Amino acid sequence: MAENLLVLRRTDEAQKEYEQALKLRPDTPHLHLELGEVFALASRWPEAEEQFRAETKLQPGNAEAAYRLGDALLRQGKAHEAQASLEHSNKLQPQMPETLYALGKAQALDGDATTAEKSWLELLSIEKEGELAAQTHFALAGLYRKQGKTVDADREMKDFQRLRTANGQSSPATPPQ
Repeated sequence: MAENLLVLRRTDEAQKEYEQALKLRPDTPHLHLELGEVFALASRWPEAEEQFRAETKLQPGNAEAAYRLGDALLRQGKAHEAQASLEHSNKLQPQMPETLYALGKAQALDGDATTAEKSWLELLSIEKEGELAAQTHFALAGLYRKQGKTVDADREMKDFQRLRTANGQSSPATPPQ
């Protein structure tokens, strides 16, 4: 029932259904993950974090739960803690573009430009087109600009703009999330 409500974007009702299901069976795999997604859709990051953390305790080998926890932490500005969760996700399921993007972002925010660059370049070796690739080129441009590498920064901005235009987005200067 909760899944159907979530598809219909009736998040308040979906939340109640997931919470009711968790009261009945708190150790059921994926329920915390799905309730966390309800909170994430509403940008209720502390609640999402709590649910994703519960899911990672129930399923420590679940790469998606580790990624979702890392993403929720990152969105709250907890870059160092996010990095640990995202690294764990990447070890469980290597080369997932979304994980690599978030991992690079957490590393950059945590002051580790070298590993951030490595994560983002790995992502671009997997995903060369699309919105995530565009966001990654934009992030690399910012990273290189901070390091004074203007030639590299300009190249990344050109790639960003090319991908944004190819994706039908008319405002190439709009920064990604």
